[in-house]
Amino acid sequence: MKLTMTKSMIALAITAGLGMSSAAFAGTANSASISQTTNSSEAVAGQDAYVKQTGILNAAVINQEGDFQSATVKQDGVWMEAYTDSKGTANRIEVAQTDDWHISKISVDGDTNTTLVAQADYFNESGIEVAGDNNSAEVIQAGQRNESVVELNGDDNTALINQEGATNFGVFRVEGQGNDGSITQIGDNNVAGMISADITPNIGNNNDIEVYQQGSGNLGAVKGAAGDDNHFDISQTGDNNTGFVYAMTGSDSEIEISQRGTDNTAFLAGVTGNDNDIEITQAGTGNIIGDTKIAEIQGNDTRLDIEQEGNNNTAEFQIWGNENNISLDQEGNNAFTTFGVYGEDNSFNLSSDGDNNTITAFAEGEDNDIEIALEGNDNFGYADVQGSDNEVDIEQDGKDNEVLITVIGTDNTDVEATQTGELNLIDLILGGDENTAMITQTGNGNWVGGEADSAFVVQGDGNSLVIAQAGNDNLVAGSQTGSNNSISVTQSGDFNTATVIQN
Repeated sequence: MKLTMTKSMIALAITAGLGMSSAAFAGTANSASISQTTNSSEAVAGQDAYVKQTGILNAAVINQEGDFQSATVKQDGVWMEAYTDSKGTANRIEVAQTDDWHISKISVDGDTNTTLVAQADYFNESGIEVAGDNNSAEVIQAGQRNESVVELNGDDNTALINQEGATNFGVFRVEGQGNDGSITQIGDNNVAGMISADITPNIGNNNDIEVYQQGSGNLGAVKGAAGDDNHFDISQTGDNNTGFVYAMTGSDSEIEISQRGTDNTAFLAGVTGNDNDIEITQAGTGNIIGDTKIAEIQGNDTRLDIEQEGNNNTAEFQIWGNENNISLDQEGNNAFTTFGVYGEDNSFNLSSDGDNNTITAFAEGEDNDIEIALEGNDNFGYADVQGSDNEVDIEQDGKDNEVLITVIGTDNTDVEATQTGELNLIDLILGGDENTAMITQTGNGNWVGGEADSAFVVQGDGNSLVIAQAGNDNLVAGSQTGSNNSISVTQSGDFNTATVIQN
């Protein structure tokens, strides 16, 4: 053990620095080792080991192999290391180490084991490895630079890590079914989650991992997960925190990321599977979904629900697959959103309430439905759709709003844009056949577009465009190219101009 050797060398250096011989530590430099082996077919087999050490540079090692075992190690001093290795049935291990520099490593192989580790202030390290079913492991650490890794290999196991301090590290690694893990960290610059050690993922179904972090600069993550019906919940309160899910494969799983504070980041990449439910909630200022890269999801029948509350928030997502349902609700000013979907039968419902917000949506495929609602001033909405049988609906309520719609494909029969406010602009391009567009504007200084300043170009056969304007200084230009086209323009107000060109 490299860390153990390092501590031993430091201990010798302290001894030399104090000018003391090894005899000066008589009665305080303790070491206890207990090994018990009982494998009996009788029902009377049982083992019990108890070690209590108080002083300096303590070390306790307990190794039990047999039936009905229990091991307890208590150390109170400056330098403590405790190792336990237990194999058998119905084992219970408890390690309590208090102040200063600690190490505790526990390995359990058997059924119905209970492992409890409590370590107090300063530099703690705890590693627990559990193999078997229906086991429970608990680690409680208080202080700085604590580290705890709990590995669960089996079914229906329960693990809990509670750390209070700064720069702590708490991680689960899972292989099995129906395991539950909970990590709570109070402090700054902590790392917690279900994180694979290398390229080997955590494998299993119906696992439940919860991470709660309170502080700043924390990282909560799920990295490397393969399985179905899993539930991952990351909750962070503070500033500059990051919650991310990376390299997750499986279906019917739930991902929840909740962040409250300033300049927090939520990021998803390499998430693949069907019928997954993803919820991201951010409250504060300057929060980001996507970071420097765009968050990505691949699969079918996925439900993505995003809520952002505050100012200067950003959300960027890309989804590949069919029959996905995407919902975005932003409340605040200066928000920016970009969504892209590639597949069939996908549904967008994007809304933003505030000023100077931007929503852009891209869809490539068939039977996709895009709905954008912007309420406030100086907002911008843009939809770019390529494919067939797609629907676009954009609504704006406010002043100085702008809408751009581009649809390329066939059988796009439902394209609607509604604006309420002043100085609104709608720029529209339709390419294909059997397309229908309907535009409604209420307010002053509204445009539709076309001619010299480009846009409002409809191409194809059997197209129909209906425009209704109510207000002052409105303009309708355009043209249509094809056959069986119909344009209907209704204007009410002052200084309106309509120009219609059909070829």
